[in-house]
Amino acid sequence: MNTNDAKEYLARREIPQLFESLLNGLMCSKPEDPVEYLESCLQKVKELGGCDKVKWDTFVSQEKKTLPPLNGGQSRRSFLRNVMPENSNFPYRRYDRLPPIHQFSIESDTDLSETAELIEEYEVFDPTRPRPKIILVIGGPGSGKGTQSLKIAERYGFQYISVGELLRKKIHSTSSNRKWSLIAKIITNGELAPQETTITEIKQKLMQIPDEEGVVIDGFPRDVAQALSFEDQICTPDLVVFLACANQRLKERLLKRAEQQGRPDDNLKATQRRLMNFKQNATPLVKYFQEKGLIMTFDADRNEDEVFYDISVAVDNKLFPNKEATSGSTDLDPLMMLDTGEIIDTESDYEDQ
Repeated sequence: MNTNDAKEYLARREIPQLFESLLNGLMCSKPEDPVEYLESCLQKVKELGGCDKVKWDTFVSQEKKTLPPLNGGQSRRSFLRNVMPENSNFPYRRYDRLPPIHQFSIESDTDLSETAELIEEYEVFDPTRPRPKIILVIGGPGSGKGTQSLKIAERYGFQYISVGELLRKKIHSTSSNRKWSLIAKIITNGELAPQETTITEIKQKLMQIPDEEGVVIDGFPRDVAQALSFEDQICTPDLVVFLACANQRLKERLLKRAEQQGRPDDNLKATQRRLMNFKQNATPLVKYFQEKGLIMTFDADRNEDEVFYDISVAVDNKLFPNKEATSGSTDLDPLMMLDTGEIIDTESDYEDQ
């Protein structure tokens, strides 16, 4: 099965939506036995009629229970006879039927109304105009994605988009919204935000900057599924910059950032989860972009100016071929990826520092 076949299969079977719903359920319920919980969720999917019936909050909604009958099953007429006055002259008032109360769902969420419908219906970029160049910058937490992305955007006059900052601003501005409150908890725990929600936020931002020559997107995608969704709903990127950094350096930078910025997702537990997610997802993600000839890998375990010099040479060569330059490495160095043992010892490493 090639990449296109896999992409078509995932989209046709609604697999990303299913995984998103299962993950949200796990984060909300926190079951003692996650395997048993997932089995019950999958059984519910069968009862609903398939993956296309699953929504992002299918497994986080509260269960509805039938109320017991009044007075052991007493009839409505006898009940009214006990509470209504006997006086026939008693003034009655007619009340109109109240409108139905709709259950919360992603379709009825006020955040995803007209704007989301427009995003689904129209192309992100104007097909009559040249598409802006898209550079994706990925890497582990603390690898310097934000720093290098800003430098790239400044050098080439591109628009800068931080996906993490987009989500944090949305959470802050919609703190009373149930959906975004749940997403805030997911991010604080070090997990990935729901895929479709993240894509929607990126699309909204891109539609606000249609005249840019280029865009640098910091911190996306985080896994292959997100990469496929980005290509399907937005475009294929022109270049992917991967910042490879040693585990110890990542932890040192995260500790320093936590002291200086106090981001909620820089707490110890969240950091461990983010490092683990990076370990699991980075290798297949980098290999996916390697097969498409889109990625360049840079050793980010150095001074930021040295890293940026190498990135600039690579971008000049890739996107502006008229300039003479030598491209950066496209190979993935296994030594720069996180080691399983290092992940397991993350907590003790933090305590020692």
